[in-house]
Amino acid sequence: MIAWKLGISVLLLIIFVASLSMGPIGMLFSILPGMLLGLLWIAPLLGFISGGAINSLLGGGGEVEAKPLYSVAEAKRRQGKPILAIELIEEELVKFPCDFEGQMLKAQIQMESMGDFHSAEGTILCIAAQPQHEPGKIATALNQLADWQKKRGDGEGMKLTLAGLRDRYPDTAIEFSCAQRLARLDFSVDSNDPRDASEIVSECLKQLAEHPLDSHTREQLARVYFSRYGKPDLAWEEMNKLFAIPFQKSRDLTRWLNLMADWHLEKNNPVGARECLKQIMSRFPDLPYCVQAQERLTRIKDL
Repeated sequence: MIAWKLGISVLLLIIFVASLSMGPIGMLFSILPGMLLGLLWIAPLLGFISGGAINSLLGGGGEVEAKPLYSVAEAKRRQGKPILAIELIEEELVKFPCDFEGQMLKAQIQMESMGDFHSAEGTILCIAAQPQHEPGKIATALNQLADWQKKRGDGEGMKLTLAGLRDRYPDTAIEFSCAQRLARLDFSVDSNDPRDASEIVSECLKQLAEHPLDSHTREQLARVYFSRYGKPDLAWEEMNKLFAIPFQKSRDLTRWLNLMADWHLEKNNPVGARECLKQIMSRFPDLPYCVQAQERLTRIKDL
């Protein structure tokens, strides 16, 4: 097609130029080949200018990736039409199988708009069985299921969900997060508990034997060891175990380093306190904790 257009165009161009060389009469004859040339090339030229050239300048011009649309389904949900909303979602899922957003929206409508826990659970478990989803999305889905189980008073179901998620991703932030949630389901302790210190220590040790990643309990055990049990060496040991656990949050690490600085000062060891504060500054130079540690370090130097 292009070769044909080029051949005709060359012929018309020759006639057009030849007509122009024939004087006024030739110029009159040149109108026809000029018009034909325009008809052949003006439309593609305009298309290039209006579309391709502009898209090229703006960085576009490629194929637009097709994506599922759930806005209508969400609107129907807000209008109190959950069944219709789910039907619209399923139409999109036929075109985009295993789409995470669509399946999660479907589960939320099933649970929160229709009160159908078992259907919502089935949708979540379907997501969890799909291998194409990244771990973070699987964790989001199963944590949502655990929240719904907790709301229904199904503690055992929640435990099974969280334990399964924990064991699925060992040595990851997901395991650590699930471990904290599981540890809090049946046990909580406060170092200021008025009971005898030995009783609190015993309960903490039993809890940590079952939940070794339980950061809250280990911190409270360290506090009891230092302040009430007369075993500061054991307190330091527990704090070191906390720091050895990966994926701890910066606010927790900072709190523990400040706590250890306090303990050093109680033992008249300002050098040790300063080292703890310097660790905060070196670990978190771009966070507010650094400024707070610097201010505290200045006060300690003035002692």
